[in-house]
Amino acid sequence: MSKNFALIGAAGFVAPRHMKAIKDTGNVLLAALDKFD
Repeated sequence: MSKNFALIGAAGFVAPRHMKAIKDTGNVLLAALDKFD
């Protein structure tokens, strides 16, 4: 069963690794936000 995720700080340095980890573990990224981008 997959989990849904929302990512805050999506333009940050580590964010691409977090996005890849969510995908690689079979989960779903529903929303991504960065208030500075």
